[in-house]
Amino acid sequence: MKKKGLIIGIIIYFVIMIAAGVIFFFVNRNKEEKNEEWIAESAEKIDKEITSGQFVLNDVVYTFPMDLQYWLDNGWHISKSYDNVDEFELEPGASCTEFELWNDDEQYVKVTVKNTSSKNAKVQDCMVNYLYMSLTEVDAIFPSGMSKRNKPADIFDAYGEPTTKEDSNGYIEAVYSFSSEDDWNCLVELDVVDNNYTIDPFSSVKYSIIQFDSIWDEVVATEGKDVATAIFMDATMQASYWGKFEDYTKYCIDSSKGGESLYESEYEYFTETIIYYLDLDTNYLSDEMRNRIVEVAKKALSKVEWEMKDVEINTFDQGSLIIELSPTNFFTVTEAALNEAIDKFDSKYEGVDFESMSDEDYAQVEIDYTTFMIEALESCVDDFGTSKPIEKEFKINMKEAIISHDDWYTIDDLIMGIEQ
Repeated sequence: MKKKGLIIGIIIYFVIMIAAGVIFFFVNRNKEEKNEEWIAESAEKIDKEITSGQFVLNDVVYTFPMDLQYWLDNGWHISKSYDNVDEFELEPGASCTEFELWNDDEQYVKVTVKNTSSKNAKVQDCMVNYLYMSLTEVDAIFPSGMSKRNKPADIFDAYGEPTTKEDSNGYIEAVYSFSSEDDWNCLVELDVVDNNYTIDPFSSVKYSIIQFDSIWDEVVATEGKDVATAIFMDATMQASYWGKFEDYTKYCIDSSKGGESLYESEYEYFTETIIYYLDLDTNYLSDEMRNRIVEVAKKALSKVEWEMKDVEINTFDQGSLIIELSPTNFFTVTEAALNEAIDKFDSKYEGVDFESMSDEDYAQVEIDYTTFMIEALESCVDDFGTSKPIEKEFKINMKEAIISHDDWYTIDDLIMGIEQ
């Protein structure tokens, strides 16, 4: 009886084990089928090329480089160890040190951000210019459905040969270079293990913007410090006043997006100067009216000129630069037309008692005055050009920002005719 009981027990044990194996097989197969379906659905949301900068994380599409706010809007939080995040600000063009983002599912990624605006900015308002994702921490889906489950052969079949590749005993780093939609020069580095026993061979991904310093060093080395300084100033001024970004991005001074931000800040500054000069009441200045003034400001700035002269840089990367600035003739060209507009306005409202006017009637008075002024400006657009050139010397420091912020403000005021 004992022997028979033992046999029955063994039979029951094997039945249980077989049943468990069958259950495990079907559960695992079902899980794999769900993974395959989820991966396919995610891959459909993005481009097929790794050089698109796109990936899917938690069913959300990301495209590198992206604003940090996009991560925050999708449930990510800045590391708690970054305790001064609400007060800390980055200067224009500056990048921060690496910090973590985490979400409520205890997932983590590492980032740095860059201030691409022309003003100091909080971290939350900056752009992610470096992103590191460990695929043990997050399960991201990349173009052509690549994920942590894929081997090197899968990746190279999907993406082709990388820009560079290093193989250290089966640990492969494959780097692909690409340009973003905003003309940032970017890299994506894939780390993958080449063996048959690692469960998830695709281990990590890094996205980064190529550091401008390295390209700028090449310009300095090939062109010389004096010429490189002149190139920097000329390209930056083309972006600032003419809205031309080709040289600005060619020499990797910044991206076209950064150039557009710079250009916007300049024509907005000149627009505000014009509004102040005309003594317009902004309470009665419609968006349509303001946009007309913006267009006048842009056309006036498009005519300004400059020439780099006498650049001298010493071995300590310091020196001086003389720029011949040909400011806008805006203020002299518009003077007569504006005086005529004022006469026209005074004639229309001669003898009117402004004190007894209703708010509605007074608003119409301000609108009429603004309209006369804008029409006068627009009548002068074809005569915009430059006034007498001005030579100005500036101190140069190539280890910092070429010239100081105060000197840039001086150039602005001179070239806009605000300062003589």
